[in-house]
Amino acid sequence: MIRYLIFALYLCPTFLFAQQITGTITNADSDFLIGANVYWQGTTTGTSTDENGFFELEKTENTPQNLIISFIGYVSDTLLVENQTSLNIQLATTQELDEVVVTGQEAGMYVLTTPIKTEVITEVELQKAACCDLAGCFSTQITVQPQTTNVITNAKELRILGLSGVYNQVLLDGLPQIQGLSYTYGISSVPGTLVDNIYVSKGANSVLQGYESISGQINVLTKNGDNDDRLLFNLYANSFAETQANVNYAVNKNNWSNLTAFHTAQPATKMDRDEDTFRDMPKLTRYMLSNKLEYGQNDETKWKTSITTRILDEKRIGGQIDFDEKNDKGSNEIYGQTVELRQADIWSKTSYKINQKHKM
Repeated sequence: MIRYLIFALYLCPTFLFAQQITGTITNADSDFLIGANVYWQGTTTGTSTDENGFFELEKTENTPQNLIISFIGYVSDTLLVENQTSLNIQLATTQELDEVVVTGQEAGMYVLTTPIKTEVITEVELQKAACCDLAGCFSTQITVQPQTTNVITNAKELRILGLSGVYNQVLLDGLPQIQGLSYTYGISSVPGTLVDNIYVSKGANSVLQGYESISGQINVLTKNGDNDDRLLFNLYANSFAETQANVNYAVNKNNWSNLTAFHTAQPATKMDRDEDTFRDMPKLTRYMLSNKLEYGQNDETKWKTSITTRILDEKRIGGQIDFDEKNDKGSNEIYGQTVELRQADIWSKTSYKINQKHKM
């Protein structure tokens, strides 16, 4: 009995001098601060405010008298608590900093984290090489190999996984525009200055855009009026004196954008450095004019439409140096090939956004 009495006497001072400190914490606009930290200085004894900015904390004779209040975005405050039992505390906001601009450089090539491995070749990677056409866009990496299929006319194809180009699919803006008879020379008809990003998927893909993607799919996204320079002029020339010129003119106003592009290639001079009587480069003359009109450039626009038109006129002459396409056609004495390609395309995509997750 005596032991219990002594133990109770030791506890009495604690009970006598313990008191509850309550209070509310607000900001300059009298808004309650939810989750503000309240604790005694130099201890781990503390609490946080509830949804009404209210807190309750016990104070004993051994508790420090300095009460610290802190909250993210506000200046911390220290109060001397002696005989007060109720506190109304107002925190001041921290000094606002000036605008911070974070800049970085986009990777030249990266892999999308999707069920189908997709490599993305960006404009940064395309700038590393003088890309005069789509085949030249792959000269700096080994994802896709441009392969010459006819040295006489310099026809090329794109190979994935080492397989012939007829086993992969090439899309323009998600649509199968390069296929069938246009595949042989359609790769070279897309100038590099029109290419924005290239998505390469290896292996069999969905037949949504067609059945040709057995070994892989190449989706070429072209530039549009809202992400291209107002005026772009590009000139290319090689050691064979073949010249190519590209002019892009972009207009962007409100929800409308338009990009007009002109491309031309002028033939090289006659050269036979290895003296095999055949041209080292075919005589190439090409003219291409395209126009891409788009409506709906911001996320608030429900209707989005894209209409692209393209006209292509191309002529290739290859073979022996003395071959004349007018006089030597069908000749058994001088060998040569002449390819004339005239093509007009128009394609369109229209979508309607129902909500943030669904569109038609």
